[in-house]
Amino acid sequence: MERSSLSRLIAGAAAAALAASAVALGAPAHAATAQPFLSYADGWRVERHLRVLADVNGDERADAVGFGDAGVWVALGQPGGTFAAPVLKVRGFGWDQGWRVGAHPRAVADLDGDGRDDVVGFGDAGVWASYAQPDGTFTAPQLKLRDFGRAQGWTAERHSRQVADLDGDGLADLVGFGEAGVHVSHATVQRGFTGTGRRIDDFGYAQGWRVDRHPRILTDMDADGTADVVGFGNAGTYVSYFSAAGDTFAPSILEVRDFGWNQGWRLDRHVRVVDGDASGDGRADVIGFGERGVLAAHSRPYAQGEPKFFGVSLELAEFGYAQGWRVELHPRTLADINGDRLQDAVGFGWSGVHVSYGDDNAFVGTERRLAEFGTVDGWRPDRYPRLLGDVNGDGRDDVVGFGYSATYVALS
Repeated sequence: MERSSLSRLIAGAAAAALAASAVALGAPAHAATAQPFLSYADGWRVERHLRVLADVNGDERADAVGFGDAGVWVALGQPGGTFAAPVLKVRGFGWDQGWRVGAHPRAVADLDGDGRDDVVGFGDAGVWASYAQPDGTFTAPQLKLRDFGRAQGWTAERHSRQVADLDGDGLADLVGFGEAGVHVSHATVQRGFTGTGRRIDDFGYAQGWRVDRHPRILTDMDADGTADVVGFGNAGTYVSYFSAAGDTFAPSILEVRDFGWNQGWRLDRHVRVVDGDASGDGRADVIGFGERGVLAAHSRPYAQGEPKFFGVSLELAEFGYAQGWRVELHPRTLADINGDRLQDAVGFGWSGVHVSYGDDNAFVGTERRLAEFGTVDGWRPDRYPRLLGDVNGDGRDDVVGFGYSATYVALS
């Protein structure tokens, strides 16, 4: 069935099928659209070309950004829920310039606080950046910092490197989980980086943290506007809270005795996320797509010395390994599908897109909300990325799929 479905895509009938049969992620229904670019047939490959959603022009709509052979291509999100034709914006960060998916992390984030997302890459020599301009162009790539690069000993096999607004100033900073701990370099409005150095002797390779075992994520866990470190270690979930006043991280705390290696969580079987509020209290929760289904440790009101999270509970007997969901086949994540500012559980399953809505410390039900983008129709993560982002600016996350012959959008 997968081969026949893929053949229909190749033949160009997928667009008509989507328009006729797609069930939207919310009401009223919207047909999915197909646009012939950034696709497999157009030469884009997961193992060579990173594709992400970001807002590069500051209009609060998600744009499609692709790191291709020649450089960085941008397809701007439109009010109607489609993308403009992609344009080569930056001749850099691409395959032809020596950038590789497995060796050089790249991201799109607002580095200078102007409301437009910029391009940043951790290359061989260090950190390169290209800044979005008001006229829609980007500055030429420049080596901004001789650190965090392969020449300084940073490798993807041992060291995670990410960008996040650590100090709450609206600028995305550089964070590296190195040999001896967590290193930071703050972005400046002058389009540079400063204050480079190690902030905490933890979460590093020397402390036993491994890329293939222990995910480390940057997100605001205590709703103070600064990004904290969340690490899924051997014993469970550790958090180190960032202090903007001291420009440092507090000692790590084992906040949740679950979601760790010792409790059986594995990268090749389970997905763990902490990038949003699923319970409505304004603070991030710890969510895991595990063996039995969706488990959660919700944040809780607390006083000094009290636990910051409720105990782990099985929220939903769905989206788990026991229900047939596999990391290599079925992406699962959190997104706000209905615009209520609560994170919903979203899974790309065998037969389409399944959603369970976040609602006051629980996920409510599970239903197939879109009969496309499923594995049975040929969608596989190793060929066809599927992402979630607000393409039309209505406050609800939409599905964007980079397929065989086109880029597809299904509006929520």
